Amino acid sequence: MTENGKRRTHILLACMPKSGSTFLSDIISEIGDFQRAVPLPAAGRREQELDEFYLQQIDDQDYVAQLHIRNHRWTEEMCQDYGITPIVLVRSLFDCVVSLRDHIRREGNLWPMIWLRPEHAHLDDATLDRMIARLAIPWYLNFYVSWRNASNRLLITYEELIEGPVEITKEVLNFAQAAVSDDQIWQAVQAVQGKAASRLNVGVRGRGNCLDHETVRGILELLDFYPESADDPYFQMLREQGRSILSGDAPARPKNPAGSRSSRMRIARKRRRWWKNYHLVRFAAPVLLGIAAASYSLMPNDLIPDSAIYGYVDDAVIIALFAFLAGRLTKYKRGSSPGARRRPDSASVQRMLRRIEYQ
Repeated sequence: MTENGKRRTHILLACMPKSGSTFLSDIISEIGDFQRAVPLPAAGRREQELDEFYLQQIDDQDYVAQLHIRNHRWTEEMCQDYGITPIVLVRSLFDCVVSLRDHIRREGNLWPMIWLRPEHAHLDDATLDRMIARLAIPWYLNFYVSWRNASNRLLITYEELIEGPVEITKEVLNFAQAAVSDDQIWQAVQAVQGKAASRLNVGVRGRGNCLDHETVRGILELLDFYPESADDPYFQMLREQGRSILSGDAPARPKNPAGSRSSRMRIARKRRRWWKNYHLVRFAAPVLLGIAAASYSLMPNDLIPDSAIYGYVDDAVIIALFAFLAGRLTKYKRGSSPGARRRPDSASVQRMLRRIEYQ
């Protein structure tokens, strides 16, 4: 709740890696006052858990937070205390293996559920698939089992999301009791699909149909450790896909043609964001822009000589333009400095100290 009594909507996308969560969070963040939030101090190889200190900083905002987080008592307590609605995103484990393999080779190897080194990206497909199935997929399975019986959560599959993004986004926001119109949702989906802002990899189902039989059998054996889930729809879907792959009845995944939209998306992203990887560019460029603007304003005979009636108009325009560019480069956001953050109250400190009990 804000000071004026307006209810804020807090959405947690608890997701399997490579389950379309970035695509969905991009859509939601395009709607109304929603912002993307990261309520944790660090990611990388660190297990992702809700951090109460960061939740306090964003409690007065409408936000969507995208985390690879398993459910337990601490998660449930934070969701209840801060009015967070969990949306659980899952995907076929077989398809996740192939998608994660592509991510490891194209984007990076820092994951909390599996320890990878750069040389692992150069393994052949079958070997890397087996490695992922044996070391990472157990985390995926634990993720699903932890959320399966959670209260007040909505479960969404990757297949449902890519087949009907408008309908799924509407269902998610209705579940979170967010006052959003159908037109806003449709425009947000069109905006994300149009500007290639999402990291939706290939966006097709059945990518895991190409896995070798040893990998498929290994994943199916993991399901056997949960006999009480034999009637679970997600488990049944996995077993059906696994049997189809082993019997040879599973259709081959449609190949992504050269120059397709997803290929252009990846290239466009790299070209647009290359400078973000260079801190010298991000922080030296604004300084140079400031020097250039000051030098221009001191020139008496520039585009409009200073002796003319409107001689200082061009100076003001140049300074404003360079200041805008400097701001865009630094990506400054009001209230993001450490000094602007509120200190946690005594009650939250006590809850932080109880984390040891939950781990």
